[in-house]
Amino acid sequence: MPEQPHTESDTIKMASAMSTRQDPIDAALQVSDRIKHQLGSPPDLLMVFASIHHARKMGMIADTLRDRLSSSNMLGITAAGVMSGPNAIEDAPALSVLACRFPGVGINPFWIDHLSPRESAQERAAKLSDCIGATDDMRATLFFADPFSVPLVNLIPALSASRVQVVASSGRVDHIGTIIGGMASAGNAPNTNTLLLNGEVRNEGAMGVTLSGPIQVDTIVSQGCRPIGMPMVITKARGNLIIELAGNRAVDVIRDIVHELNETDKQLLATGLVLGRVINENKSHFGRGDFLLRNIMGGDETSGAVAVADLVHAGQTVQLHLHDQQTAREDLSLLLDGQRLYSKPAGALLISCTGRGQGFFDDHTSDANAITYAFDPKPDGANLAKSGKEVDPQAGIPLAGFFAAGEIGPVDGQIFQHAHTAVTALFRQPE
Repeated sequence: MPEQPHTESDTIKMASAMSTRQDPIDAALQVSDRIKHQLGSPPDLLMVFASIHHARKMGMIADTLRDRLSSSNMLGITAAGVMSGPNAIEDAPALSVLACRFPGVGINPFWIDHLSPRESAQERAAKLSDCIGATDDMRATLFFADPFSVPLVNLIPALSASRVQVVASSGRVDHIGTIIGGMASAGNAPNTNTLLLNGEVRNEGAMGVTLSGPIQVDTIVSQGCRPIGMPMVITKARGNLIIELAGNRAVDVIRDIVHELNETDKQLLATGLVLGRVINENKSHFGRGDFLLRNIMGGDETSGAVAVADLVHAGQTVQLHLHDQQTAREDLSLLLDGQRLYSKPAGALLISCTGRGQGFFDDHTSDANAITYAFDPKPDGANLAKSGKEVDPQAGIPLAGFFAAGEIGPVDGQIFQHAHTAVTALFRQPE
């Protein structure tokens, strides 16, 4: 029998809205009216992103949104900046909401309260699997946390392993579903960030929702860095210290690579020199997406060691990278090109590093703008030649998100915490 077309009632539909009103209740009312106008029916899930100006009223914001929109589930987080559609607001009052109608989709809300250091990695993964609701039809977990109260060095690997495993005939172990998210960025000290889940408000911990069933969630992780020099093998290391690279003092090797840069690239060192660690050492060649990028924290001339924001060991392959706005734009554009091969998403969740705002791009809407309009038809030559720009109310996809103090997303099938990264979830009707 031919496949039946989707009806309005069983189709994924999303809407986004933002308010810059200073009063949080007024902002919630304005956002509610805009969401109701776009969505037309109660959402199954609301994602709420608020600036620190609204942090103390998150409970009242949640009550207002629930009363006006009758949402079944709601999660929220406070951030240094929030996004809606192509627009982003940093360091000013703002409330952004992504409303989702997910017919037939299972939504499992969860809090992660405690991980015992005495538990093995397998025990932690098993407990987290039950907590987040990882099943055979898991599609994605949306995960948000306070950076001052959550031990991410143990939590993220356990989350990655908590998904249901499938062993292919080749022996490769794959995981069902993905995990994306980010860290609250509104406050810079303990108890200054706010997390919201279904009416419960906390200033610490981690929470989220797991989506299962008839939904497709595709992810983009744009690290936006380009390699310099050549891949090298760590020959001596301890903890987060690289002592030797290719048999030579790490400080000396990095200094030599930097010395060979042209003047343009040397100017980019001000935005940070980054180390890329190869994720899958079995590959014969390494390119875009093969490296997990970590900040270089400093070097010691006496010992020759270099400190990085990661645990390292001898035998790992690494390569230096530069972080610049042109590469960041190009990287995101290439990843979006790949997504254009599929159907237009119903909406997008964007979690971008606080370092990818206006201070980096000279245009704080860059990531949000690129994703919002990525799936619109390209204008023909005649329209491109027009002096004005026509306003299309149907242009773009609904998008909301926030600037995070650490982004969480998949690279080569594993879940990692990132920096300098734009992590995007694209929600689609199942193929």
